[in-house]
Amino acid sequence: MRAVPVIVLLTALAACSNPSDPQMAGKANSNSNNMRIVDAALASGTPMVALQLLESMVAVQPNNTEALVRLGRANAQVGNTIAAESAYRRALTVDHSLVEARLGLARIIMDRDPVEAENVFAGIAKDDAKNTVALTDLGVSRDLQGKHAAAQEAYRRALELNPGLKSAQQNLALSLAVSGRAQEGATMLNQMANAGNGGRKLRDNLAVALALAGDTNEAGQVLREELNPADTARALDGYRALKAP
Repeated sequence: MRAVPVIVLLTALAACSNPSDPQMAGKANSNSNNMRIVDAALASGTPMVALQLLESMVAVQPNNTEALVRLGRANAQVGNTIAAESAYRRALTVDHSLVEARLGLARIIMDRDPVEAENVFAGIAKDDAKNTVALTDLGVSRDLQGKHAAAQEAYRRALELNPGLKSAQQNLALSLAVSGRAQEGATMLNQMANAGNGGRKLRDNLAVALALAGDTNEAGQVLREELNPADTARALDGYRALKAP
């Protein structure tokens, strides 16, 4: 039998798996077009459009991690946390290294299981020490457990990487406030408010810090910008309760 030249054999093998095959190319183009529509829908705040496409894609391609991660994001946007958690877990079963799926899953479970969420965020930060999103969320998960010093360490690490990161700044200030350094936290939040670096959430956090610092009058003034007198009184009662052991 005459030997086949190596270059001829390689060319033949390449032809067997040629992505320009009309059927394969059509499927790839369809997926690409669908993903563009999905991303546009998610970015524009119309996740229901994305959900319809993603559910169809996942039904045909159950291991498509790009679709599964976006399915988790879309369900999270509409408040369907159970479906979002399921989608993220399915994606991670296929590829445990998917950062967006790990972050999304940990954020969903953080309220009910901050310990597991902390482990996930810590793992992401270990893999990527410059991931300020994971570091900030790591701080939140620790604060929820009352581990305020460790939380503040995570926020400060995020701020070393990105000094202008508003979420880390606010969370650090609030963490200081609830851990016995209320005046320091209130000062930080007040500086941010005066610089115009926040909206309703910042004012709410400022009111918490002021109330914990004992300045309920100023805290009430901040709250009354958004709330009626009755709701302001209820909010202040709740903030005062944070000082109780």
